[in-house]
Amino acid sequence: MRLYLIGMPGSGKSTLGKKLSKRLKYTFIDMDNYIEKKACMFVDEIFDKYGEEYFRALEKNTLNEFLDMNDVVIATGGGVIKDKNNKSLMDGKCIYLYVRPEALEKRLEQSKIVRPLLMEKSVYTLYDERKDLYEYFMDIKVDNENIDNSIENILEALK
Repeated sequence: MRLYLIGMPGSGKSTLGKKLSKRLKYTFIDMDNYIEKKACMFVDEIFDKYGEEYFRALEKNTLNEFLDMNDVVIATGGGVIKDKNNKSLMDGKCIYLYVRPEALEKRLEQSKIVRPLLMEKSVYTLYDERKDLYEYFMDIKVDNENIDNSIENILEALK
């Protein structure tokens, strides 16, 4: 099975994904890191040099590669949902990690990760633009205020 974690930047996809994959004895893949290794560039460098459209094409190609994998937890990039056609490539369970925008803002202030789109927009604007898309893609929605509780809720929902 393939589990795709979707959600806003800072929603905990990578952190939760690592713990969930250990519990399930699955392989963990951070999609942005996967793309960075293949491109030999960081995500913010890809955005700067080639633009968002190019990065989204890399995401789509990467989703195609994941179709051959099994027993994986994939932490997607926050914007993978911007292309509705990606839903058909995410053949598995899509788990939406919801975090209130106020809590996201606090998490992101403490993060050292560069998030290109949040340099141009606020968390609230980005959330308003994407919330319906996350709902469209999701099979399971989990409030991710507490990662350990979220993992238990996901495991229960997968039964």
